[in-house]
Amino acid sequence: MLTGMRSATNGKVFAKNCEKKDGPFFCIGCQKELVLKKGMIKVHHFAHKPPSSCTRGQGETEKHRECKESIYNMLLTMSNVRDVDIEHDLGGAVADVYAVINNIPVAIEVQHSSLTVNEITRRTEQYNKLEVCVLWLSLFDERLLKDRFSPSAWEKWCHAAYYGRVYYWVSGLDIIPYHFSEYKLYVPEKTWHVSCGDERSAGGYHKDSKRYRKPLAGQSVNIARDFTHKIKSEWKAKKIHIPECRIYLDVQSAWWEKTAFTNK
Repeated sequence: MLTGMRSATNGKVFAKNCEKKDGPFFCIGCQKELVLKKGMIKVHHFAHKPPSSCTRGQGETEKHRECKESIYNMLLTMSNVRDVDIEHDLGGAVADVYAVINNIPVAIEVQHSSLTVNEITRRTEQYNKLEVCVLWLSLFDERLLKDRFSPSAWEKWCHAAYYGRVYYWVSGLDIIPYHFSEYKLYVPEKTWHVSCGDERSAGGYHKDSKRYRKPLAGQSVNIARDFTHKIKSEWKAKKIHIPECRIYLDVQSAWWEKTAFTNK
C-alpha cells in the first residue's frame, strides 16, 4: 500500500512523505498497525504486520506500486482532471487510483495475481452501483510481442467487458489496448497403412486453437485524453459473465476483423 493512516493526526498519509518516527501507522481498512517500508530502490510503501487477513495491498508487487504512483502523479498534472486520489475508499470499493476526468468519475484498477475473476466482477458491480466508471489495467507483458498468446481467465473477462480490448500499462498515462484474434494451429499430415494394406492419411490443415490467441496491438492511448464512458448491458457466455457496468473505454475504432470472440 502506498497510503496509510497516521495515529497522531488520524489522517491519510503517503509512505513517501513519512519517516518511521512519525508512526505509528494504521491500515485505513482493517485499522491494524502497518510497517513503513522505505529503501533506496523500491517504491516507499506500507505493509501489514503479520499475521494479517486484510486484502488491502495483498498480492501487489513493486511494479504494481510503481504503476499506481505513476498514474496518480501524472493525473495531478492534467488540467481536465480533478479530485485525484490514490487507494481511494468509495465506501464498498477501494480504487487503486480515482479521478474525475472530463467530469466522468473513474476508478482505475491495476490487476494483480491475487484478484480472481469473481472479485473483479464483484468490484465492477460495486462501481456500477456507485455510478463510477472502471478501467481495469494490467502491467505490460512482453509475451504480447510474440505471435501467439494464452490469455488468462481475467484477460478473457476484460476482453469481453471492453468490447474486444484488454489494456496494458506502459508508463505514466500511456497504455496499449490489445485485441485477441483467433489463432490457427497446423495439424501435420500423416500417412499410415491399415491391416488390409490400404493407405490412410489425416491432417495437413489448420484449426482454431482453444488455448492461444493472436495478440493485435492498437494505438497507444492516454488515460486522460483518449477515453469516454459507456454503460454496458449484462452479457453472458458459457464461462464468462459480465454484469451491467460502467466502463471507461478508449475511443479509437476497432483495428481488427470482427469475430464472435470479440463480443461486439
